[in-house]
Amino acid sequence: MMLLWLAAACLLATMFFSAAEMAFIAANRLRLRHAAEAGSGTAASYLEAFRQPERTLSTAMMGVTIAHIVASSTATWSLLPVLGKWAPLVVTAGLTPVMLVFGEIIPKAIAREWSTTLILRLYWPLTWAATLLGPFVAVARLLVTATLRLVGARELDARAFVSREELKALLQLEPGEADVTTQEAEMIDKIFDLGDTTVREVMVPLVEVTMLPDTATPQEAIAVIHQRGFSRIPVYRQRQTDIVGVVAAMDLLSRGAQAASLDELKRVPYYVPETKRIDDLLREMQRARTHMAVVVDEYGGSTGVVTLEDILEEIVGEIQDEHDRTPASVERLPDGSYLIQARTNVDELNEALDWNLPKEDYETVAGLVLATVHRIPRKGEEFQVPGYAITVLEADARRVTVVKIAPISGAATPQGGN
Repeated sequence: MMLLWLAAACLLATMFFSAAEMAFIAANRLRLRHAAEAGSGTAASYLEAFRQPERTLSTAMMGVTIAHIVASSTATWSLLPVLGKWAPLVVTAGLTPVMLVFGEIIPKAIAREWSTTLILRLYWPLTWAATLLGPFVAVARLLVTATLRLVGARELDARAFVSREELKALLQLEPGEADVTTQEAEMIDKIFDLGDTTVREVMVPLVEVTMLPDTATPQEAIAVIHQRGFSRIPVYRQRQTDIVGVVAAMDLLSRGAQAASLDELKRVPYYVPETKRIDDLLREMQRARTHMAVVVDEYGGSTGVVTLEDILEEIVGEIQDEHDRTPASVERLPDGSYLIQARTNVDELNEALDWNLPKEDYETVAGLVLATVHRIPRKGEEFQVPGYAITVLEADARRVTVVKIAPISGAATPQGGN
């Protein structure tokens, strides 16, 4: 009977170590930091231990392992006189599910749900267990390190416990609960969104790109640089969809006077497909040490350009410098309507103003306009989409550039604007 009680104690030990391990990993460290600043010694000790969590986690794993071994051994020994040679099989079949479900799965599920509260209660018992099991843990770590070196593997850094999902969850906390401002949280969230954004969504369309024909002289290129203030200008051959190079302002200003043609100054463009994710493009542009990429479609024709600044603006918002002459993409008018650049992204506009503009197979407000009227509208033309009245303010024979959008009374309530 005594041995059965020992097996039960081992089950309780397994429950403790499993819950403590999960609570140690999943605890909300932002809240614990606030608790430590408020005077909680337990929270402060936990945060210090988490800087090098190997010892604590190794203790939890060692405790579970020892408890399993002792429980199975004692249960087998106690049932041996009754079951004889069948005792090991019966213990394995009966004890393993119990230890797995009640000793690990359930305690870990509970600990994950109330991890922050539990770690404040379990941390000191776990620390005492670490002292007691210290020799076993040290021997085990030596064996693990020796084995890894023997097979040529590196020991993993056990400090990388914050996953993408956990960090995004932390960003959903109320502003007072986290050590980041609302603007910082938005920037971090936008970094995660880079992997879901394609080059086509952030590129500057070809119709808005200042370009030079390859027949232009260096002096003409220098004049454009001075006039427009750009640091790089694409060079095309015969037609604008065939970009064959990029000329840099520094090259023009330093060597333009001696060069006979742009061919001597232009650099080979970095081509990327429209469908490339911009997080991948950012890494590629860093490796290639280039600031501008030419975007091409499936047929190889150029459709636009994308710069490092365009990608960074997806994180930090619009970057204005002394050469930018582009007006704000969204401007609220006194009558409650909005002046909007037609290249503004529909999804971003809906999110910023809490609108519900229809979204189909297009990205921008210009695409919405063309999909609605099925032609290039004239300046001053008015029409409606569900819930909104749209007026074309600026347009030419090829495109729409500026529109005014007013929510129809009772259909939508804007929340703000830029």
